[in-house]
Amino acid sequence: MLKVLNQENILPYERKALKRWTSKSEAKFYRDIKKASENKYKNTTHILEENHIKWFNGLESLFENYEDNTITFKEIYRADIIDNIFGIELSNEELFERFCSQFTINGYFEFPDILCSFSIDKYYAINACEKNDKYKSSKIPRVLYILEKRVSKYLYIKEFSEVALEEEVLAILKSKFVVKNIIKKQNNFVEIFLDEYEVINPQKQR
Repeated sequence: MLKVLNQENILPYERKALKRWTSKSEAKFYRDIKKASENKYKNTTHILEENHIKWFNGLESLFENYEDNTITFKEIYRADIIDNIFGIELSNEELFERFCSQFTINGYFEFPDILCSFSIDKYYAINACEKNDKYKSSKIPRVLYILEKRVSKYLYIKEFSEVALEEEVLAILKSKFVVKNIIKKQNNFVEIFLDEYEVINPQKQR
C-alpha cells in the first residue's frame, strides 16, 4: 500500500537523495543524478560515481513507495532556456521561431529529460529560468511548459527541498504529451500547454 510522503514516512536514503537533488551549492549532484536516469531509461553510458546512482535510486524509490500528492494542483510549470540544437547559427528570433515550429496543436511532445522538476508557482518557474547562466538578456528565447492533465505520478517535495521557495514537483517522465495550446509572448517567450497522454513502458504502480 502506498504511503503519504511526509517527514514521518520518508526513509533516510530517500531524504538524502532529495537533499542532493535540490542542492544549490553542488550543481554537479543534480546533473549526475539526471545522467543516472538517462543510463537506466535511455540506455546511455555516462560514467558516474556510485553515489550518484544510489541517489537516483533513492528518488525512484519515492515513486514506488508514496502516493501522488499533487492531485489538487490544477497546473504545474516548467520554464527553460531554449537551446540551439539545430546545428546552424541562428539569431534569437530565428531560434525562437524554429523552436516554436516544432509544435502543433494536438501534436505530440516528449520532454528530453527523464527526471524533471516542475513548480506549482508559475512566476517562480519563470524567474528561476531567468537566473540561469544562459540567460544573457530579455531577448533570450524561453519556453514555459504548463502541464494540466496528468496521468503518471508526480510528487510535491517542498518540505524536503534545500530550496523550499521553488515549490518543486518531481517527475520521472516516460510519457507522451499532447499540445493543447501555444501562446507566443513578447521577447521570444512562448507558453505551451500540455496534457499527459500515455505512459511509455510504465512501471508497476501499487
